[in-house]
Amino acid sequence: MSTSARPTLILLHGATLNNHMWDPIRRHLDSRYRVIAPDLPGHGARRDEPFTLAAAVATVAAAARSAAPSPIVVGGDSLGGYTALAAAAEMPQDRLKGLILCGSSSNLMGTALLPYLVQKIIVRTTLWFVTEEHVVRSRVPKLLISLKLPPEDVATLMKAGISLRVFAQAVDALRGIDFRAKLAAVEQPVVIINGAKDRGHIRQEASFAAVAHHAATHRLEDCEHGVTLRRPLQVAALMNDFAEKVFAGPLESGASAATYPTG
Repeated sequence: MSTSARPTLILLHGATLNNHMWDPIRRHLDSRYRVIAPDLPGHGARRDEPFTLAAAVATVAAAARSAAPSPIVVGGDSLGGYTALAAAAEMPQDRLKGLILCGSSSNLMGTALLPYLVQKIIVRTTLWFVTEEHVVRSRVPKLLISLKLPPEDVATLMKAGISLRVFAQAVDALRGIDFRAKLAAVEQPVVIINGAKDRGHIRQEASFAAVAHHAATHRLEDCEHGVTLRRPLQVAALMNDFAEKVFAGPLESGASAATYPTG
């Protein structure tokens, strides 16, 4: 099987982070799959760009084109999950085999929006008094270490660039959009993964699953928002299982799964 024809996972990171958020997971993904993990606008190597949902969708569409003619699964955590939902309609439907949605089963409307607005205010207020660089350098490594990430993964994430200012842009881009309706329009299988303590997304999880054509849900016990960082081994196992089912065909082994985007 040629590299270009290998089943491909397009993985989309959460707000403020970068593509290396997936490093703890991708080393446990089946090596038969190619992995593309781009930086979304406003993040990582693209921190000088504004984040818009349209630009994020364009990023996913470009990744899908680069993987042609390979069958693809698009997965994301939080902002990445919402981007995956928004991008589904722009994917080549004959090649799109499924979606993996982590921490993105809640419409950001009404009371569900409030925690994000509060966090947006906190971030903006903090950055009035101290520089973003100082906050990132002094606080983010401690947070990542508290999630029990290996030191080398913390270092790589930090080096690739963390953006706090983009959080407000991400919230503004997602608020008021009916992602449940977007999920209802997806004909491919979907797996929804949430932390059992992620109340906001658990609250609407059943209503999201109910509108999907083919959906499975998984809750990771004693886990809050950000399942990919908090439970990489469990999430990798669920992704491998889902990919095995939706790609449904004999695959060649032996090739490396590490395929970072270039340029």
